[in-house]
Amino acid sequence: SIMPYTSFYKGIAFIEGNIPNAKIVKPNVSARLGGFGSHLKTLTDVKDILVNQCISSNANAVINFKYGQKTRLLAIDDMVFFGSGDLAVLDEQTLQELREKFN
Repeated sequence: SIMPYTSFYKGIAFIEGNIPNAKIVKPNVSARLGGFGSHLKTLTDVKDILVNQCISSNANAVINFKYGQKTRLLAIDDMVFFGSGDLAVLDEQTLQELREKFN
């Protein structure tokens, strides 16, 4: 089976795709960072928000993870970073397979 690209951050798996046996606890979660000073923000700040949402939902993964950044047209330094996905619980065996493949 083809494993979607996964990165681990603060113990949470960020999976850019679907894991069939994942148990979704909170679908369609998103994080957005924009406004004044947002050019100092990074993808890590977006992941921090999603990690906190995982912790409060007892999830250990974000599946179907998508992220990126946009610049709003009129404000040069007004970057918007965003991330989205489904908060999910993966079993230990699946997590182990992902760690072995992507660490």
